[in-house]
Amino acid sequence: MNGLHRIQSLSTAIIKTHAVRKRWWRNSGFIFLLVVGLLLASVTAAQALVAGQGFMWTVDPDAPVALKVCWENPGTGDAQAREWVRLALKRTWEREARIIFYGWGTCQDEANAVPPPESYGPRRPGTLDENLKVQITTTGGGQNPGHGSWGDYKQGGILLNLYGGDQAWYEYLAIHEFGHALGLYHGEERSDWDIPGCDKQDWGDDPIDPWWPIAVAELQWGDPDPDSVMAYCSGGPNELSPTDIAGIQSAYGRHIPGTLLSHPASLCLAAHANDANGADAFGWACDEAYDDQEWQYDAVNQALYIQWPGDLTRRCLDVDTNNFSDVQIWDCHYGANQQWRFRQVVVRGYGGLCLTRPSSSSGGALTMQTCTGGSNQLWNVEPGQVTGRVRLVSTTGDLCLTKDGDSGSDAMALPCNMYFNFLPFAVGGSSTVQNRAAGINAPDYTPADVSNWVRDFRLDEGGSIQFPSRVQSLCLDVQDVINADFIDGMGGPEPGQRVQFFNCLDPQINQKWSFSGHLQSGYKCLSLEGSATYNGAKAQVERCSSEDQQVWDYDW
Repeated sequence: MNGLHRIQSLSTAIIKTHAVRKRWWRNSGFIFLLVVGLLLASVTAAQALVAGQGFMWTVDPDAPVALKVCWENPGTGDAQAREWVRLALKRTWEREARIIFYGWGTCQDEANAVPPPESYGPRRPGTLDENLKVQITTTGGGQNPGHGSWGDYKQGGILLNLYGGDQAWYEYLAIHEFGHALGLYHGEERSDWDIPGCDKQDWGDDPIDPWWPIAVAELQWGDPDPDSVMAYCSGGPNELSPTDIAGIQSAYGRHIPGTLLSHPASLCLAAHANDANGADAFGWACDEAYDDQEWQYDAVNQALYIQWPGDLTRRCLDVDTNNFSDVQIWDCHYGANQQWRFRQVVVRGYGGLCLTRPSSSSGGALTMQTCTGGSNQLWNVEPGQVTGRVRLVSTTGDLCLTKDGDSGSDAMALPCNMYFNFLPFAVGGSSTVQNRAAGINAPDYTPADVSNWVRDFRLDEGGSIQFPSRVQSLCLDVQDVINADFIDGMGGPEPGQRVQFFNCLDPQINQKWSFSGHLQSGYKCLSLEGSATYNGAKAQVERCSSEDQQVWDYDW
């Protein structure tokens, strides 16, 4: 199954959190999303999640799942912990999928609170009351009495103990319990759970004290994952595992094409395409409204632009030439102050892992590894020799992403080939090509090798890196199972996976990529002013640094 990918699997696990049994604070396991009354073998992942019943929220192609959160009993002594909770959810579930947790004020009019719908989900979030009501406790860990989308409006739908712990602990509690609010089960409740030293749980079959209130069809993404934030045996992580990331993206979708998301609080770069020249660009929750967060990259002019719905007029991201720092919207003229480059970026793919080169200066086959931001993971996006296409060049400038074969061949980082001499072979009278670029200790390649190298690719809408061809277009692909198998409990992302070129398959999650790093205008970096954690933070350029507000994810 060399050329196949993984992307499919669903299984059942049922959860309801018990305050009496201290299960809530050890949550971990593999990601599970439940859907009721569904014949999984007959539908694809997206169809199942959208059309199924259970505890999932309904996915809408035109808007993210936006859940209004409120605190039932906030106090002055827990203000910092509440902020840690909010930001932890933004850099995990919100960063990776089309989900927004907003509001975060005190719950209103609780004496007349709307009762939960008590109907089988999935459903879109209601509008009559706050969707997720959080009660702060002083004992235990966390609970989710709301049971996914069933908890819409429910008082005390999420319980969090925000006393007596530290930041990492509060973050873990929040990520885990809000994972339940999204419909995820504990990993150990999978029907196929078989992890040594990590016992399987079967609480859903308890007729007296069921873990979840109804029996539901099982949704299980990839192989069982003991590192998941939703598994007890994971040890309480405050980050998502690769399988968590691939699972939540399969369930709720990746960010829409054009999303530019800043790191501190997962705010999207926004500007109103119908505003006057000089109107500010700013950070805002990724609400996908009015097409004002959908930045298309013009590789020819190295410009980022948005368009008003129904209007083909481009409006470009522009640095104010009066003060050289404010970032604004302006009619496109493609001058120097409207040119942008992705510099020192990591290329994030399947499960949030990063495209990684061998340590050798001569390059070699690429693999997926945990993102570290090390030199072997950093790339610059440069204009290609083919108009409208780009190249991925190592930040040292000596290695390029290269296609050197047909479908199923390794994705390679090979010398960028700027200077070559053709030298005769000692035997046979043929020749080799020897790389003479300064500082590169590269092996010899035959002229046929070099003639087959293709480096210019297209950023295809939907997140693919595509090498077009008259014969067969190929896409950068992480070797794993197809989507249907991933949603059926097989495969999944893990460090070390092989990267290849393969037939382009549009829904395949292991063919989806994004850049994460600096976006530069001249020698300055795009940033959000101040702490950049709330809506309305002004966009600007400033001297490049390692600050979080200068790190952007770009989904094309």
